[in-house]
Amino acid sequence: MSELFAGMPLGWMLAADALLIAGAADLGCRLGLRAHRAGKEQSDVGTLAGAALGLLALLVAFSFSMAVARYDSRRNAVLEEANAIGSTAYFALMLPREAQGPILQELREYTQVRIGLGKPRDPGKLRRDIARSLELQAQLWQRATAVTEAAPQSLPTYRFVGSLNEMNNVHERRLTALRNSVPLAVLVMLVLTAMVAMGFTGYAEGITGARRQGANILMAITIAMLITMIIDLNRPYQGFIEVSPQALVDAANALPTGR
Repeated sequence: MSELFAGMPLGWMLAADALLIAGAADLGCRLGLRAHRAGKEQSDVGTLAGAALGLLALLVAFSFSMAVARYDSRRNAVLEEANAIGSTAYFALMLPREAQGPILQELREYTQVRIGLGKPRDPGKLRRDIARSLELQAQLWQRATAVTEAAPQSLPTYRFVGSLNEMNNVHERRLTALRNSVPLAVLVMLVLTAMVAMGFTGYAEGITGARRQGANILMAITIAMLITMIIDLNRPYQGFIEVSPQALVDAANALPTGR
């Protein structure tokens, strides 16, 4: 269910949310008109509609805050990884000349893998990118071990190993940021709350004998667009709002060639 939801195009989600919310408003309005024709007086309906809309606003703000926090986490992870790769490459220039070439070559390949990590959205490609990243990390650690054995008291070697360790740590932090998303239950509850709020709003209109179908549709589309934007922020691999890998591209272009 979660995978199906994650792979659904945003346009479909926008249309589905708008139809559900507008349908709830129309249903509420019809029920309100029926109650109005029956002569029922329900003065507290407006209060219920206002409370439901207030709850919706609170939930939208909460969900938006969660989505933005996760977006910022993914963006910061890309910047941290670019800095870690750059530092590792420059510390590699302090190593013996025969070790520099292979290490820098593996760092270049590692950076290219990280630029396209999991893009376009494909769970199989993501698994392959992670596997290749871990393979390159293992190769770099083997070279670091060999250099350390040759000069165990070397300060440049010590700094290179520390930077390589930080690069590995950032790898896991970035994966965690990619996997950390707003729970599906929160997004479903957001849509259901919007339907309830607009249903009460439509009922409050109908009970007075009014029917503002155009305004309800416009409001439903606006709420659906907000929900779609939250979903877009929540998706790391696709959509209109994506984290740019430019920091990693810049790091790849700035990698030294060695001596």
